[in-house]
Amino acid sequence: MTTPNMPQTSQDTPLRLRPLGHSGLFVSELCLGTMTFGGEDGIWELIGQLQQEQADELVKTALDAGINFIDTANVYGGGASERITGQALKNLGVPREDVVLATKVLGPMGNSPNARGASRGHIMTQCKASLERLQTDYIDLYQIHGFDPATPIEETLEALNNLVQHGHVRYVGLSNWAAWQVMKAVGITRARQLCPILSLQAYYTLVGRDLEREVIPMLESEDIGLMVWSPLAGGYLSGKYEGPNVSEENRRAKFDFPPVNRERGSEVIAVMREIAAGKTVDGQPVSVAQIALAWLLHQNAVTSVIVGAKRVDQLQDNIRAAQVRFSDDERAALDEVSRLPAEYPGWMLERQGGYRSSN
Repeated sequence: MTTPNMPQTSQDTPLRLRPLGHSGLFVSELCLGTMTFGGEDGIWELIGQLQQEQADELVKTALDAGINFIDTANVYGGGASERITGQALKNLGVPREDVVLATKVLGPMGNSPNARGASRGHIMTQCKASLERLQTDYIDLYQIHGFDPATPIEETLEALNNLVQHGHVRYVGLSNWAAWQVMKAVGITRARQLCPILSLQAYYTLVGRDLEREVIPMLESEDIGLMVWSPLAGGYLSGKYEGPNVSEENRRAKFDFPPVNRERGSEVIAVMREIAAGKTVDGQPVSVAQIALAWLLHQNAVTSVIVGAKRVDQLQDNIRAAQVRFSDDERAALDEVSRLPAEYPGWMLERQGGYRSSN
């Protein structure tokens, strides 16, 4: 899936373009996340409260750097993120075909029991609402934000297929589904000749490599793209939450998500700091956060890494991570310190499959 030698988005940026899954849709290896847009209460207030002017600045910074991929969701800020994102593109005069716009559906958008989930009714209603908020005629990538155990997968996939047929959606994807759930959906789309599953959006970091047990092998087998959310593990991999002088007055003290094994995490960050200490990008020291992002960009299964920010300088730092390169020894060190403990059936598959290996 990863195509290391794809042309750059412009002569002035190191960002590469990659095909999203088995398609002709090319997206930048970094994607602008908009969860920090428009939060007013609850968890959204903790994540970000950026309003239109600040969001315009971030979107412009991302586009100028070669990012052509923007991800949002209807639940972010109760719809505010979509509204602000759509208005930012209008304010900046961005041609619609120059940006790949992704959004998601699943979470509660009202008090009714039918104002949530992946039912046909909720998907159709929310797609129309997202189109209005985003001020666009179509959504490039429409994603089911999580697995809905109350709705048959067939119903969900048929609804998505209808949206594609009607031209409201170009491609479809999933988010936060288990490997067996994705594979079941793939089987249904093939049997019924529905639009294919193009991508999975999932959590994957140096302190959260669980995806490697089942999900990543499945994605690689079926040529499904991987979009990574929370690549810094909720800010943990910035390194600012580990060390003798760390204050507990931070976002993770109030909103400790995604969960991190701090004992293992501190060892990972120690190695990251050692590697970062010997590197520079554009004459500036490389940060621990840039090491975390760069590691993901070096993983073959990863198509695009979603980066969010509250300030322009934060976003610019994240973008520079695309220029960080590792030696073989550095990659080995990161892999070793963050390696997952062996679990069944993985260790048995490796043992029994060894004699059939082409190597």
